[in-house]
Amino acid sequence: MSRHALLTAIVCAAILAGGGCARLPALAPVPVEGTPVDLAAIAGEWSGRYWSDSVPRHGTLIFRLRPGADTAYGEIEMTFAAGLRLYGESAEEPLRRSPCTTLDVAVVRTAGNTVRGTLAPYWDPDCDCRTHTVFEGELTGDSIAGTFSSRREAANVPLLTGRWFVVRE
Repeated sequence: MSRHALLTAIVCAAILAGGGCARLPALAPVPVEGTPVDLAAIAGEWSGRYWSDSVPRHGTLIFRLRPGADTAYGEIEMTFAAGLRLYGESAEEPLRRSPCTTLDVAVVRTAGNTVRGTLAPYWDPDCDCRTHTVFEGELTGDSIAGTFSSRREAANVPLLTGRWFVVRE
């Protein structure tokens, strides 16, 4: 097992043991926009991961859309740099915050094979600032893969970028 896979497993185990993210009682509702054909193409239960190469941050994604519905349920669990330092990826500074947080998807739009959306604004503990994130991906069969970009609320300069993917279960 690679060092990164081992560290990811340890972080996930700590989170599941109650040392990590506070879990919401239910996934947050997400408005989904698109034609009935486009919505049918992304109906189902999806799960996956995201990561950024610019900062040590990654997490999991969950998204559920029932056939015929225009409201889905989804959330993102973000493990940020301070949480990764706790498990040895970087010893530059001690952990001062919770190692992760749960983020909500605000809206998803689908047209053809393109899926776009935004996250609800959230407080980013790495920059100590309010942050906005947008994402875009391409639907191919039972998977969607794409990129995301996060920006500080007060500036129009990217804070970080990364990649993501989900697969239909």
